[in-house]
Amino acid sequence: MRTVAYFDMFDFPVTAYEIWQNLPKPSRFMEVIIFLEQGIKGLEHKNGFYFLSGRSALIETRLSRYTATDRKFKRALRLMKIYKFIPWLKMAAIGNLIGAHNLREESDIDLLIVAQGKRLWLTRFFCVIIAKILGLRPSPSRNQDKICLSFFISDQQLDLSSLMLVNPRCSATMALKSDIYFIHWLAGLTPIYDPAGIYEKFILANNWLRSYLPNWQGRIILDRRKIDSRRLDFYREVADLFIGGLEPWFKKQQLKLLPKALQELKNLDTRVVVDDQVIKLHANDRREKYGNKYLEKIGELI
Repeated sequence: MRTVAYFDMFDFPVTAYEIWQNLPKPSRFMEVIIFLEQGIKGLEHKNGFYFLSGRSALIETRLSRYTATDRKFKRALRLMKIYKFIPWLKMAAIGNLIGAHNLREESDIDLLIVAQGKRLWLTRFFCVIIAKILGLRPSPSRNQDKICLSFFISDQQLDLSSLMLVNPRCSATMALKSDIYFIHWLAGLTPIYDPAGIYEKFILANNWLRSYLPNWQGRIILDRRKIDSRRLDFYREVADLFIGGLEPWFKKQQLKLLPKALQELKNLDTRVVVDDQVIKLHANDRREKYGNKYLEKIGELI
């Protein structure tokens, strides 16, 4: 019920497999199937989806969002065909998927970018400037189908546990309740470009996630949802030779251009983190809001 209630906040009915993947309790998939077949008070089932009682309309919502998700993936993949020529870009993943195919029609496309160590700011510069030239940057008046570039990490800092709202060494139950959105966001990351096999290393680096989602297996990515990752290594070496040493200068210039709101929040907490390993620019970080909303929903169900 708690698992289904979380996805209900995003109008997303779930399959039995999705329930199993997101349970905060280790179990076998067949155990979940058997338990669900027995029926659970407050939970309904239709067409392979499970949802809270009275929420059957969410099935149509989920199916309609598949079309929007498919369009957004295609746009992101077209952009990655250009981004693949940024020599220090190691991995790109879509990050605002709540569930497998659940991007709202009006939402932007949230990318997590993994860059080569000591080339984080160079990578960000080229990602942002290319998106800006192509008219893909979000604005206050328009976010739909735009590319959000607010999260960059170095391949030397793949473990994101330090960005949780609470210390990951506290009890799993407390952390899950306090930062449930970040936990599911991390589990839902979907790589669309991964020439160096970083995603597998990313899963290993964030293995602590299984303390909260012990059945989580990582994403299985269909070929049509990612691009050809082949790239000429000599091109990266030549580019690095000519401009790789300018990393400190690119960092300095980009820090100057940060909006005032981000400057004021810089490194105060996990909303806006700026250093040589992580660039996270989420002034409007809604994790606490979703955590409180989740607790309220659970309270109502109880």
